[in-house]
Amino acid sequence: MAKIILTHDGTVIKEYLLDKERMTIGRKPHNDIQLDDNTVSGEHAAFLALQNIYVEDLGSTNGTLLNGERVKKRMLNHNDIIQIGRHEFRFVDSVVQDFESTIVIPSAKAAVVTGLDPAKEKHRDAFVEIIEGAKSGDTINLNKAYTTLGSPGISVVVIARRGQSYYIMPMGGTAAKQEPPRLNNMPISSQSQSLTANDVIDVAGSKLKFNYR
Repeated sequence: MAKIILTHDGTVIKEYLLDKERMTIGRKPHNDIQLDDNTVSGEHAAFLALQNIYVEDLGSTNGTLLNGERVKKRMLNHNDIIQIGRHEFRFVDSVVQDFESTIVIPSAKAAVVTGLDPAKEKHRDAFVEIIEGAKSGDTINLNKAYTTLGSPGISVVVIARRGQSYYIMPMGGTAAKQEPPRLNNMPISSQSQSLTANDVIDVAGSKLKFNYR
């Protein structure tokens, strides 16, 4: 789950899980996060947990800064710094953090040994096609750094793009009586695994094929 880490003058004060759809920050006690800081407005800003995580300024006097830039509303990325008054929040995306701690990127030399030519992989965008399931025939472009597939609460995998390579990893547990996610008919391990053309992914009752355009 995503979280924010509150610091003041470089000292970590507290971590907050973004487990609500809307979490407000301000000087008044009714806020989810109260800041004892006279440069902070009564209700200064909010974190919004929608499909992505956003920070929104609520018409504050001194503004909300994202990586040094004053913003009204902006989607957050891993390790973004939000400044509110004299306090800072660092946004931590748990999906990205998990991937960064487990992903192993093969070297160019290893790619040649396995039959991959790095030069030929350049500038190739990948996608997955749903070949079995409720939306059979649909395609999903993998043009973001991280793409999640599946159904929350049932089974979810995330695909990470690193340069021109793609990696898959399960996220969270699998609901009871549900098959764990599989890659080419084998359970996906907790460590990231690289994807190659025509790999087949089974997740949350759907079957998807990975490929390049």
